[in-house]
Amino acid sequence: MRAKTWRFWTSVAAAAVALVALLLSTDLHAPPRYDGAGYSVLALAIKSGKGYREIAVPVERPHGHFPPAYPLVLAGLWTITGRSVEAAHWLSIACTTLAVWLAIRWFFQVERRWVAIPLGFALAMNWTWLANGGVIQSEPLFLLLSMLALNLAGRRGVWASAIIGLILGLAILTRHVGVCLAAAVIFYEIVNKRWRDGLITAFVCGLVILPWILWLASLEGRTQAGLFQRDGLLQLIAGQTLFYARRIPDALAGPFVEVATVFLKSRVLGTVATTGAIAVTSVILLGYFNMMRTRRQRLAGLAALFTLTLLLVWPFTEAGRFLVPLVPLLLLGAVEGARFIGKRSRIAWLLLIVAIPYPMYSLASGRASAARHTHDEFDAACGWIAREAKQDGPVMTRHPGEVFWQTGRKGIEPATNNVHELLKEIEDQNVAYLLVDPERFANAPETPLARLVRECPERFVRTREGTVEVYAVKRDQNR
Repeated sequence: MRAKTWRFWTSVAAAAVALVALLLSTDLHAPPRYDGAGYSVLALAIKSGKGYREIAVPVERPHGHFPPAYPLVLAGLWTITGRSVEAAHWLSIACTTLAVWLAIRWFFQVERRWVAIPLGFALAMNWTWLANGGVIQSEPLFLLLSMLALNLAGRRGVWASAIIGLILGLAILTRHVGVCLAAAVIFYEIVNKRWRDGLITAFVCGLVILPWILWLASLEGRTQAGLFQRDGLLQLIAGQTLFYARRIPDALAGPFVEVATVFLKSRVLGTVATTGAIAVTSVILLGYFNMMRTRRQRLAGLAALFTLTLLLVWPFTEAGRFLVPLVPLLLLGAVEGARFIGKRSRIAWLLLIVAIPYPMYSLASGRASAARHTHDEFDAACGWIAREAKQDGPVMTRHPGEVFWQTGRKGIEPATNNVHELLKEIEDQNVAYLLVDPERFANAPETPLARLVRECPERFVRTREGTVEVYAVKRDQNR
């Protein structure tokens, strides 16, 4: 069978597997969560003609945290379908399925057939891609754009270079980490002495992101760039290095190291898991340096190393979510790094075997569905506010975007942990209700709102009980 035929049918089959798995993993009726709610509210603002503004808060200020590509796409979608979470989920599923299809075609460009095929199906069944591929988030669109850029990178000519620059610019406007991929592509062109193509790509990419840069410059520091920390940088890098050394193997196989080091209390098991994870991560890093030796794989190694370097100095981890776009590169790194053990094809098939059990277990056991039900209490509390709340005024909550999406009420995120400052903020903003929910991640500390109602019970009336509580503010005592 010809190579093109193998590539075509393998990419179609793996994309079909990914589509089925995504449909089984995704709740098409789930409202947007966390950052997804922020993107969705920005899309509503664009769709309503208010521009790129934070309409979920009382003071509708210009927004500078999330880049605008995904909200713009959502706004365009909802202009056609109306405000529909189902349509947004289908958009994410479509983007991820196409990203899998493109990734496999790219695997065939950088690896031999019997390496590319198992890597493609390992990606199609990757548990992090299935967990994030259907949600209302920017990841699916970013996966699609990054895989499209890697497929086209290296093509010569003015128009090809301009199109690559356009795609890279859109990737940066979807997730800022796309700047690492853009830098890798441009550096790759320069190293290969294709100056004209590299400069055209850089120029077009810069032109695409220039309006966003000018917008950020007008916001006086309320941007992601201001989140970088200079003090304690070495300590931060050390902590991030350990975190990602543990999470990189988990991104390929399942959250086994995370369970051993976070949930189980055995020091011995945690030490063994960490040691094994460091060994696997070291093999993958070795793979990236091996990939630098061959021209067809050099770009993949550069993109991975540039991105991982940024993650080590970025002060947040998002519980490993930032590794999701790197999964295709992690798979390649594992194959190339472990080739001293045996044939690369055997390593690739081993990666496929390792990738299958956890997503199959998650689907068969209902674990994915159970994880979604952890939001039920929060949704019920929002439903109570939407139906029963009588007092006028905003809701103080740690998730103003989610509350606004589900209730239509503006929200205020607590800006401090100090009880007295919180009480003053409640009075100044004429807050009507508090929505008090526990952190939805493991081993979380008590939230500031929970501490507030515990220390000042005379200032609030509990109007909804449960895991997520709603308190009405006693306004007669706030005057």
